[in-house]
Amino acid sequence: MFTRLFSAAALACATAATTLSAAPIKLVQDEAYAPYMGLENGTATGIWADFIAEAMTRIEGDFEVVVEAVPWSRAVNLVESGQAHGLIGTYYRPDARPWIGTYSTSPVTEKVSVYCRDGVAQSDWSYPEDFKGLIFGNNAGFGTPGKAFFDMVAGGLVTLQEAQTTKQNLMKLEKGRIDCYVQEQLAAEIVINENNFSNVVRVLDASAETAHIGFRADWQDDESQKFIEAFNAALQSMMDDGTVAKIVARTIGG
Repeated sequence: MFTRLFSAAALACATAATTLSAAPIKLVQDEAYAPYMGLENGTATGIWADFIAEAMTRIEGDFEVVVEAVPWSRAVNLVESGQAHGLIGTYYRPDARPWIGTYSTSPVTEKVSVYCRDGVAQSDWSYPEDFKGLIFGNNAGFGTPGKAFFDMVAGGLVTLQEAQTTKQNLMKLEKGRIDCYVQEQLAAEIVINENNFSNVVRVLDASAETAHIGFRADWQDDESQKFIEAFNAALQSMMDDGTVAKIVARTIGG
């Protein structure tokens, strides 16, 4: 038997003690990254929540899993500080996140694009080199723009302003408060279409990123190994039998 807890009670676990050996396996996700991750009425929602729920029906063993949805920067901190076991939806970032020891099988690949105010950039530009001197938005704690971009920020070649959500950043772009914004295409296009933004242009595609659950490096015991192995096998079976594709299509209305 296993237990899946997707409820308001999960949110109360944010201040749990660092030592989690006797506690449920806690996985954390962003609360405002539709359609992949969200929060509704105290419940973690989105494509990833559905992946995990389905995977748990395919796993044998006495695993208790809690999924918590919080602002992304807090989700990152909870895993890094040892207060959660896994970061849901992370890209493969071994250098930027050395505290992640194991990445799950990736059920989805996300297309990352550069969005700018109309007339600011050209589609034949190279990213990020040709964007120096511009003001970029970013979701707080997101590594989506990539290492080369953040190296330019550190060198003062581009200016970075962070906001909590995709919608906040795209609203700033629409109103001309920033010049460009790098985000996963599906997540950005949903917000653009829902709000009828007219001053936001997708300039170019920057990268394709595999998305994973990143498990904490110091979570190394018999439970962790058995769970990660079983979870990966469940995800792979979902990919093989078309369940992953069905969940994505259902969530985006396809």
